Amino acid sequence: MLRIAALASLLMTAPVLAQEEEGGPGNFVAVGVAALPESPGGDSYRFIPFAAGRATLGGVVYQVEGPGISASFYNEGKVEAGAYFRVYGGRDDDTGDVVVDLLPEVDGGVVAGGFVRVEVAQGVLSQYDRVFVSGRLGADVTGEFGGAFWSGSVAYATPLSRTTLLIANLSVSGSPDDYADRLFSVDAAGSLASGLPVYQAQSGIQDIGVTFLLDQQITEDWSVTGIFGANRLQGDYADTPIVTLRGDEMQYFAGVGIGRRF
Repeated sequence: MLRIAALASLLMTAPVLAQEEEGGPGNFVAVGVAALPESPGGDSYRFIPFAAGRATLGGVVYQVEGPGISASFYNEGKVEAGAYFRVYGGRDDDTGDVVVDLLPEVDGGVVAGGFVRVEVAQGVLSQYDRVFVSGRLGADVTGEFGGAFWSGSVAYATPLSRTTLLIANLSVSGSPDDYADRLFSVDAAGSLASGLPVYQAQSGIQDIGVTFLLDQQITEDWSVTGIFGANRLQGDYADTPIVTLRGDEMQYFAGVGIGRRF
């Protein structure tokens, strides 16, 4: 779920950046379909629909980002900051793996927090490219997972032509002990039910990933965007038998969407 939120956010960023060159970002809506792992650390994939959007109301910029929404209360010059909430998925009994399905189900949660995004450079490799640095920090407000969820990223955006935009994004994310324990640990009961060895996962850097987005404008108002990403689980998240014996430390996602500017 974390990656589909990133996918929706990047999908929305492409036309917004193009609009900024024309005198300021406007409203935007996009829909698409994406493929991503059935469960964290899994190697079975599923297709899901997603949506993204942007609207300015009363001086506040609201953005729909997949399974969440953000509100930018400060947007001056090269700095944007605000608040967000986002749904974090758990694990059900249909992960695509008959062994992992024997582990306890985990309910999802809702994380709320703040974010900041800064344009740190322009004209690095070409006259029109830009570099952005962003960070997010939040906590689960539903009480499912205690502790902090965080992420940071560096994005490079450059036009390949007047109608084509490329974005490359490098990101790192982390989650708290509760999340690591409930989704990546195997307790004695889970070991007895599944046959997996007992394992205790602790918090830290969850994954490091890279995402590439290509946005192609097809008319003045419409564009098509393709995206591909790969991220590698780290530390306890990669070493759990849920991943080493039944899943994959490399997690991939891809999607395509169509968007309209207003």
